[in-house]
Amino acid sequence: MNSFIYFDHCALIVEAIILFSLIVRKMTRGRVNRWALLLIGDIMITTVADVCALTFEALDITSNTVRYIANMFDILGTTQTSVIFCGYLFALIGIWHKMHERRALMYVYAVPSIIMILLVVIVNPFTKLIFWIDDSGIYHRGPLYFALYALAYSYVLVGYYEVIKYRRLFSFRKMFSILLVFVIMVCASIIQGVFPDHFVQMFFLSVTFLITVLGVQSPEERMHGSTGLFSMNAFVQDIYKYRTLNAPIGVTMSVMTNYNALTEMLGYFTVQSIISDTAGRLEKWAKSSRIDADLYYLGGGRFAVITDDRYEENWLTISQGVNAVLAREAEVGEMSVKVMNNVCFIACPKDIDDPEFLFSFDGRLEKEAYSGELRYAEKLFDKKRFELRRDIAKVIDRAFEAKLFTLAFQPVYSEKDHRYVRVEAFLRLNDPEFGQISPDLLISEAEKINSIHAITTFVIEEVCRFISMPDFLLLGFELVEINLSSTQCMWSDLLPVLLSTMRNYNVQAKNIGFNITDVDSQEVFDKMCDNINALSQVGFTIFMDDFGAGIFEVERIAKMPLSGIKLDRYFVREGLRSDNDAVFAGSLRMIKDLEIDAVAVGVEDETMRDRLVEEGCNYLQGYYYCRPLEKKELIRFILMG
Repeated sequence: MNSFIYFDHCALIVEAIILFSLIVRKMTRGRVNRWALLLIGDIMITTVADVCALTFEALDITSNTVRYIANMFDILGTTQTSVIFCGYLFALIGIWHKMHERRALMYVYAVPSIIMILLVVIVNPFTKLIFWIDDSGIYHRGPLYFALYALAYSYVLVGYYEVIKYRRLFSFRKMFSILLVFVIMVCASIIQGVFPDHFVQMFFLSVTFLITVLGVQSPEERMHGSTGLFSMNAFVQDIYKYRTLNAPIGVTMSVMTNYNALTEMLGYFTVQSIISDTAGRLEKWAKSSRIDADLYYLGGGRFAVITDDRYEENWLTISQGVNAVLAREAEVGEMSVKVMNNVCFIACPKDIDDPEFLFSFDGRLEKEAYSGELRYAEKLFDKKRFELRRDIAKVIDRAFEAKLFTLAFQPVYSEKDHRYVRVEAFLRLNDPEFGQISPDLLISEAEKINSIHAITTFVIEEVCRFISMPDFLLLGFELVEINLSSTQCMWSDLLPVLLSTMRNYNVQAKNIGFNITDVDSQEVFDKMCDNINALSQVGFTIFMDDFGAGIFEVERIAKMPLSGIKLDRYFVREGLRSDNDAVFAGSLRMIKDLEIDAVAVGVEDETMRDRLVEEGCNYLQGYYYCRPLEKKELIRFILMG
């Protein structure tokens, strides 16, 4: 017996080990793994056929029919390996959805494979176009032998074309492993073609699949150890893959809202046991429902289920099924534990088209109160708001270039003096794409991309320009208030920019006031105080803004050089209710004892005005008096009464 047959024996051992490894490591779910199992199955069948053919020849089996069948399966399996490998590459890339969308592509993929099968199984016995065995038992190649293999390898070339086309989906290691497979397959074919007696092709094929498993499939990279589901790393890879391919998918995301509470109460390992049990129930549900879904455990009590466009009409039904599975109570010993999973359906890219936001969406879902009902991303998620945040740099650049930033002004009324004594400036941006943008959102996002100081400079200059107008003296305002966030307040160049702009417009410090919002961090507050004290020493008026909206420490208020405190609109509204008036009245007394002004914001009607005056609040601001107006409208409103 030719010693080269032992390469086939070795190949069969390697293939069996790989198959066993895939099954033990639960790499059986999902389209990629199914194609991998189909590929290793085809290679094993082909190896067995090759061993049989060579063994029959070595043993001089006289039955040409038996030897013909063995060689037929050998050739059939070898050629179909290329077809299956191409399908595996398509699955690895994630472009099978295109085949389903365009039936013509499916025919282009399937028809040549069917032709090869027909040639080997039906046509060849009568024509000997591929191979034949003569009466002496000698194996011969037919005129279409190499044409058949050329057709088979065209599948491999098409698969690699798609791999190179979508190469950004693969890391260098994966791309190297995939290309190495091609090199080995070509070398095996050349050796087998040039040296027909060197039966090494199946051994080379098994080696290539081993490289695929280690370098491409890599279960350690994609599998979560304790649950057997796909990991967070696999979830990220797959979402980016679907995003790159623009393939529609249904994502069901779940967050265990009482994960931390259960961990503290039951212990870490008990909770992990609950999670493993939940993962097992999800697997059983998917199997019993015959749903080819990818199941993920993302850590921290978070699960995700992805189904592709084959199930698009049933996405909601599938999500409801997932919710039903996750809603079941967990059994811990003799005790039933309520696991509160918030489950949400997300249609990508319709609901969410940005992977980064999808990865952080569980944080949004975790904040939702548990109800046990399935939620929908389209109701939880303001897509336009997210798109604005994503494109905020472009929006701000466009605003400066097209001069879209404006200021609106809302006056503060003194009931004691019966006139408007000062006015607050509000930043406004009406973007052609996103419309009117909330100042709070604009400022917070501008801080993240370091555009906030340019905006601060714009506001300061516009306020100084307004104060320098001849009409400003006729309005009777003592000063114009500018709102400063904590980031703006800590800006080291704030005072130099202020003084420089004021000199340009001949404006005095007494004409400008600043509304400062308190912060939670003592470290940030200390840094803010440096600028606040410097502003006060120069002569600027300082107000504390949004009092009642957060945590305010009396000690901080006492340390700050404040001229007044502006009461948050919601604090005012709630404070005027009979069951809250003691807290509100106490706050007003504290402000009065500090000998600074209290300014009530959000005064909407006469009833609120009367109640606030009764409580001794003299300075009032809100729609009851005047809504925020542009500069020209404000001048007209004040001068014309």
